[in-house]
Amino acid sequence: MPRHRSTTASRSPAGDRPERRSLRSTVFDAMHGLLENRDWSAVTMSDVAKAAGLSRQTLYSTFGNRQGLAQAYALQLSERFAGEIRDSINRNPGEIETALSEGINGFLLSSSRDPLIRALLTGDIKPELLRIITTEAGPLIERATEVLTPALSESWMQIAPEQARLAASIIARIGISFISLPPEDPDQLASGLTEVIAPYLREVVHLDLQA
Repeated sequence: MPRHRSTTASRSPAGDRPERRSLRSTVFDAMHGLLENRDWSAVTMSDVAKAAGLSRQTLYSTFGNRQGLAQAYALQLSERFAGEIRDSINRNPGEIETALSEGINGFLLSSSRDPLIRALLTGDIKPELLRIITTEAGPLIERATEVLTPALSESWMQIAPEQARLAASIIARIGISFISLPPEDPDQLASGLTEVIAPYLREVVHLDLQA
């Protein structure tokens, strides 16, 4: 089971000041652009700082080092994963299977196109990146769980908080486990995962959509 390591990068975004979130978004956008044309091994902290219009000191103060930067980037990827499912739940009231399959499929497709994930899966083996999404994936799972829990408990599903957190944790663990090994057929995998998870949700969802 992945161990949760408490790092600056793994803190909940809810505690970040708006300007800190804006700085991180700027850095992630810059990093994304660099990775579109270079392998991760060729991207330095100086490159990212220059592309983001920041000083190296600001970058190091915020992320610590390249590993901290990569982990922070992966954390926002896990937020995107959870956000895909949250948004799909909101778009499909009363449709448990559709909400799950569309959300999971959306994440699988977006993660497969992400330049950091492509960098991880191509070229030389990058153990520092692989650890972030495998043996040290605890912070990613926790972040996705934090986003998914209210999506299940406060939406039309109205799942009890404890059951919502259990379901969110299961979905997060399964989804993030596929980052390092993207499926050849995202549609088929999303359908399969939905068949596994949906029966539990049908048991705990409190539907009252007749009005």
